[in-house]
Amino acid sequence: MFSKIFTVIRNDKGVALAASWSFNQLAYAIVYPFIPIYLCQERGLPYSMVSMIFPLLGLAVIIAPVPCGWLTDKFGYAVMMLAGQFFRGIIFFLLAFFVYIQAPFWWFVAALMINTAVGTAFQVGSDAYLVVNTVPEKRSEYYSKIRMGYNIGWTVGPMLGAFFAKTPFWAFFILTGMLCMAGTVYTHYCCCRLQITTYKESYRKTVRNIPAVKLIFGNIRFMLLMLGTLLLMLLVSQLYSTMSVFATGRVGISTGALGTIYSLNGFMVLVLQVPLVALLTRLEVPIQVQLCVGTLLYAAGYFQLGLSGSAVMIAVAVTVLTIGEIITQPALYTSVSQETDPENAGRMMSVSSLMRGIGYSVGPWLGGILFTHASSLVMWSVLSCFALAAAVMFATALCLKRQF
Repeated sequence: MFSKIFTVIRNDKGVALAASWSFNQLAYAIVYPFIPIYLCQERGLPYSMVSMIFPLLGLAVIIAPVPCGWLTDKFGYAVMMLAGQFFRGIIFFLLAFFVYIQAPFWWFVAALMINTAVGTAFQVGSDAYLVVNTVPEKRSEYYSKIRMGYNIGWTVGPMLGAFFAKTPFWAFFILTGMLCMAGTVYTHYCCCRLQITTYKESYRKTVRNIPAVKLIFGNIRFMLLMLGTLLLMLLVSQLYSTMSVFATGRVGISTGALGTIYSLNGFMVLVLQVPLVALLTRLEVPIQVQLCVGTLLYAAGYFQLGLSGSAVMIAVAVTVLTIGEIITQPALYTSVSQETDPENAGRMMSVSSLMRGIGYSVGPWLGGILFTHASSLVMWSVLSCFALAAAVMFATALCLKRQF
């Protein structure tokens, strides 16, 4: 029975990789929200010290993609995906030992930064996997399934973490380490043994002799897409940072209502991601149109937050920006991957990961400055302009002639 299930999964690259992402994110999401609670409440460390973890993790996300991309092209996506999950599991076991012996705070910081960097290795390998093993027309569909797997991990993880809240904290890391090891076995069996399609062979004939540096920095379309990605991520990163403080502090909604609104975001992605992208595909809506329209919906949803004075209005704004998220993210991945050479997929897709990492690291800081010094309408208007600028970059890029 299980053999038949695995065979079905392996025959669908999107489902196979989505399940792999679920293992990866579930392991992280179980423990991640509870790390500050453990360090503050059980270890008695001041939050001013504990909060330093987050920018340092952001630094790891910025540093890791480029070397991970080079390693992916050198050793292959399979090695990076498997190594990413396996070594993340090892680090979780090490963190369990650190909790058991009550290791110094900076030991935790170093281990968590390495854990984040190793997770980036899996992500870059996964991106290269899709570029190598799929044709462009199918990538939006596959990426939609991956996003579902990603969101399932982040939805179920905190629930499991809360369920095991009364267990010793070192047991959290043991559980997440075991999940990573299980994910490694699964990824090897269901993803990394798949055969490369003839798409790679046909594409190689046209790009074989073009250096990776020229493919990245000499491709204006690619660089505009990267700049647009950075601008968009500066806005997207506000959802779980600035918006939470804005909603509870300025609008005055309860933390319970805020949790419900975040659940609405996750539920919409889980329910609508695949069918909405499939509908757009059946209607033959061009990827370029999807990308630009979705980005404008992002801008509209975040702008609406500046006009919101209640939980209901915030929920409506989140609904709009979530629809933008559902449309934009697969279209953006597809657009970037179409500019990517399979022979250098790791390095080229790592640039996209780098832009995302910078956006997610710098965005909350910008949002915090605006929250401190600007009114609600001005703050969200300025932040929404990042999406408007990104839409201009995307439209300009996709109107240019492909260079390679």
